[in-house]
Amino acid sequence: MNSLSFVANHEELVPLGTFWSGEWHATSHHLHAKTKGRDRLEMLRVSTYATGQLLTTQTLHSLAVTVLTDAGLTPSEYWVDPALQSLVTPWVWFGTVSHREALRQIAEAALGQVYVDRNGIIRVEGATSLSPNAPGLTITADQYFHKDTPVKWGELANRIEVETQPLSPVGVAEEVYRSNEPVPILAGQTLTVSVFYNNPPVIDAVASLVNPPVGKTITGATYYAWGADVTVHSTTTSSFTLSISGRPLIVQNRNRISVQDADSIRDNGLLRYSYPVNHLVQTRAHAQFIADTLLNLYRHARRDLTMDWRGNPALLLGNIVTTQAHGETLRYWVVKQEVTFDGGLRADIEGRLVR
Repeated sequence: MNSLSFVANHEELVPLGTFWSGEWHATSHHLHAKTKGRDRLEMLRVSTYATGQLLTTQTLHSLAVTVLTDAGLTPSEYWVDPALQSLVTPWVWFGTVSHREALRQIAEAALGQVYVDRNGIIRVEGATSLSPNAPGLTITADQYFHKDTPVKWGELANRIEVETQPLSPVGVAEEVYRSNEPVPILAGQTLTVSVFYNNPPVIDAVASLVNPPVGKTITGATYYAWGADVTVHSTTTSSFTLSISGRPLIVQNRNRISVQDADSIRDNGLLRYSYPVNHLVQTRAHAQFIADTLLNLYRHARRDLTMDWRGNPALLLGNIVTTQAHGETLRYWVVKQEVTFDGGLRADIEGRLVR
């Protein structure tokens, strides 16, 4: 069935997701075993994104693809919203985070969401992914156990402030690392030292030996945004002090973009919201997009939906449900759904009002 409507005497299997089992629990006094299923995002929570690369001029789309590819996923296992191609970040460096945390930061900078759909596909969506023309389902009073459409005055905001975090390299190279104590090395030994910069990320790094001892030479170096692996060969037994110079990237010349709605301020007073600092938001255009989008969403009090009802397994995130409230027909995008089955189907859903 492509429709979300109920058809009597019709049976159809609907996928609820793709999961990987964790630990199994089987006791001698029970006839069943238990396990907890993990989806792809939960698996990415425990994997590490630590390429050490400093990327330049990246769209949020290409950045999401980079993170997902690094996690070992193929294009058939994820979908990234093409709308993210319009949001560009001049300098990108994550440090060491989980793949899921990197995706969270990307979604935050895009005002979007990341989730796993019913077919096990990771979806990275932008702010405009919810369509007022999405498939719909009408839920009547005889189908739900409890429904609430509260007016969320506490989430109203009529002045939005977004601060940019532009990264720029310092103009002149400076020392970004020096050994705290001499590094011992034996005659004939080749030693690789892994070091971390004092203020990453760093570009144009160059390693050298301080007052180079006789017989000590740098034979190789691999530079990352966070540090370097430097290989030193010695023909004598003694020690050396390693120094690395480079150009750190620091946040410089920040801007604060502010937008407000005069009518909402007149009716409700000034209600300010400051968008959390996100290192991916570096340009005025990006900050303006975030500010304008948030103001449009929060300048009026939200009337969202929470409902406990008999459920429909075919209902997907982003679908629309229609219901009555105080004699008024309202439409909501489904943004959360929890389905349970204990002999009977039941679902808790949350919806965002379609304006």
